[in-house]
Amino acid sequence: LINALVFGKEIARSSKMPGRTRHLFAFDIGRQLSLVDLPGYGYSKVSQQLRDDWEALVETYLERSKSLKRVICLIDASVGLRRDDERIWEAIMGTGRQMMVVLTKADRCHMEDLHRNVAEVLAAIQALDKSLVWPYVHAVSAEHDLGMRELRASLSVESPRGAAVAAAVAEENRRAAAPQEGGNLSFSTRWK
Repeated sequence: LINALVFGKEIARSSKMPGRTRHLFAFDIGRQLSLVDLPGYGYSKVSQQLRDDWEALVETYLERSKSLKRVICLIDASVGLRRDDERIWEAIMGTGRQMMVVLTKADRCHMEDLHRNVAEVLAAIQALDKSLVWPYVHAVSAEHDLGMRELRASLSVESPRGAAVAAAVAEENRRAAAPQEGGNLSFSTRWK
């Protein structure tokens, strides 16, 4: 996803095996925005001790980072919401950080499953502090560039030039309101 956010440049190495990210990796995007890849422990086949270590690392980062503005929680759209996802949401809410939810791999699941999983996420975030949850839930496919423009626009708001970029994307979206090939699926859903 990080590579897709920067239009396919290979700045992050990916692996077929979940759980390969074991440290914090920071990616500086044009001196405007930094993305930090945190260890995810939802799908990895590692020891409970390593999972506990990752959880402590992530919680410490969330509590202590001075420049952190938003935490992006990635959920595999073909799997849907898991208890591990809700646990990290609770940790984020506990630190008072803003959270954004992004469903990834939207191209790998059937349309009905995607809609059901988005609805499940929308229902689950209703119980959270609305002031700490980004008002859009994104469903994206990095492989097919679906929903990536909207996600980039949402992230760009955090950069110094973000307001201008967001306004330009909003105008472009208004002009491109015609249905796209392959259906009329919206990949960003406002929940508030």
